[in-house]
Amino acid sequence: MARVGLINPLSLAFLGYLFVSAAVILWSGPEPAPWRWRVRLLFYPALMGLSFYLMPSVIAALGVPRADALLVKWDGAWLGQNFNLAIQGWEPPLFTDALMLAYVFFFFYLIAGPAYYCIHDLPRFRQCFAGLFVVYALGFIGYTFWPAGGPHRFLVFAQPLAGGWITRVAKPVLDAASNGVDAFPSIHVAVSMYLLAFDHRHYRRRFWCVLVPCVALWISTVYLRYHYCVDVVAGAGLAAVGFSVAAWYEGLSLKTRIPVKSMDAAPVAPAGSN
Repeated sequence: MARVGLINPLSLAFLGYLFVSAAVILWSGPEPAPWRWRVRLLFYPALMGLSFYLMPSVIAALGVPRADALLVKWDGAWLGQNFNLAIQGWEPPLFTDALMLAYVFFFFYLIAGPAYYCIHDLPRFRQCFAGLFVVYALGFIGYTFWPAGGPHRFLVFAQPLAGGWITRVAKPVLDAASNGVDAFPSIHVAVSMYLLAFDHRHYRRRFWCVLVPCVALWISTVYLRYHYCVDVVAGAGLAAVGFSVAAWYEGLSLKTRIPVKSMDAAPVAPAGSN
């Protein structure tokens, strides 16, 4: 608003998001019914998606310079070389396809992870979203101050990424879905690591099922040329912050009228049953 004025479409869009958020909170009431809680919480993924695709226009309006060169410099200062360029040439197509599947697994986990809590345990769903959207908020701040397209857009590679049919099908879709400024920090790493840590504490069985795909996902972010190594480190830091917020919110939730239960708690047999 300060840069482009109140009546600019970008200003009006984000003011609209703010007012609609307040309206949804007021509509849900001080003690929302379970279905109102779910509507209130599920509003934020929609708002996040809208904000994500408006972000390049906002960054252009703010005049923030691109940060790819800075991120390459940070990687070089830390590792002594650029890891993305160092591994080019060692890209077995089958391995690339496997890591592409791991990269796409992020979208499944992003939806299925919180959805399970949404359906089966509303208090835990509230807690999950408290930490998850702190991760997204900090990640979007990172995109705004250090907008970067990632190695596949900025660096010059000797040859295209070698992959099989999975890579050939998935890569154009993933490239088109990016907003072009979403490299630092790595939300893929931050969100998957946060959800994995959350499951480790509250749904241990699923944690063991998704551990290997998540580790492969973290490797894929650099291998597939979408992120610099420093993006991954920053993403891990965001995950730690989000999990700390979720732990704090758990204590807060215990004081509310909706109790927090454990996903792994054994079911209680009805009275009088054998």
